[in-house]
Amino acid sequence: MLFGLIAALCFGLSDFMVTQATRKVQTLPALLGIQFIASLLLGGYVLTQSPHIDQNSMVWIGIAGISVVNFVGTLLLYRAFEKGTLSIVSPIGSGFAVVTAILAFIGGERLPFNSIIGVMLLIIGVLTVTRSSKSVGQQVTLSGIPEAIIASICIGFYFWAIGYITPHLGVILPVLITRIIQFFCAFALLRVKRIQLPRIGLSTGLILVAAALLDTGALLSFNMGQTVDYTTSTTALTSLYSVVTILMAGLILKEKLTKSQWAGIAIILLGVIIVSI
Repeated sequence: MLFGLIAALCFGLSDFMVTQATRKVQTLPALLGIQFIASLLLGGYVLTQSPHIDQNSMVWIGIAGISVVNFVGTLLLYRAFEKGTLSIVSPIGSGFAVVTAILAFIGGERLPFNSIIGVMLLIIGVLTVTRSSKSVGQQVTLSGIPEAIIASICIGFYFWAIGYITPHLGVILPVLITRIIQFFCAFALLRVKRIQLPRIGLSTGLILVAAALLDTGALLSFNMGQTVDYTTSTTALTSLYSVVTILMAGLILKEKLTKSQWAGIAIILLGVIIVSI
């Protein structure tokens, strides 16, 4: 449970930072910068640890493939943050827990009864948060919502599949590989679209560093969590990051929460308590 909650906190804060970055330098440059910073920091650490290298080529093909899928999901999620209402698109993105739970169930994972109830409450809570059609003083549009939905599918698949990779490559190496592949995907897309990299100021640079550290910490916590607990439970707890993001959006971006959003947050917290019993 602890690793899932740490991942949720880190993802929630990271999403807020990513939103600030994408609105300053746009989606692709922000994604490229975050992946570059994370690859450098994590790569330096991995080199000092003499990590175990699995010789099974299928494992490497697998991590490369799911990293590309995660890149698509991350790109769409960043795009949703850039143009959508953060307090709406973030919880939709956190719906990846539903995708992961379905795939884990198909794969034969069976949860204790209390965990099933807790996971259901988490999913209901996330869905309840997204049902708000208005925020105080402004009309919420559909902007960013399609991207957030597709992102949740891609990221949910990644979190499910990474559970099969971690036993072969450990907790840290898959995260580093994902970062490196996403960096090259973002770089290639920038070249294809002929997008010029903007000048990065100190404040934006610090935001990118913070986002990279938080996002990487979240992935590491998730990987550690799913090695000691059910994938579905860890993913459900991780999906709580939307609560952190919503609160940050309300406090700092002044995105007002509706009664239905508060109700959804209450349901989510109840689900956390039940999962932890």
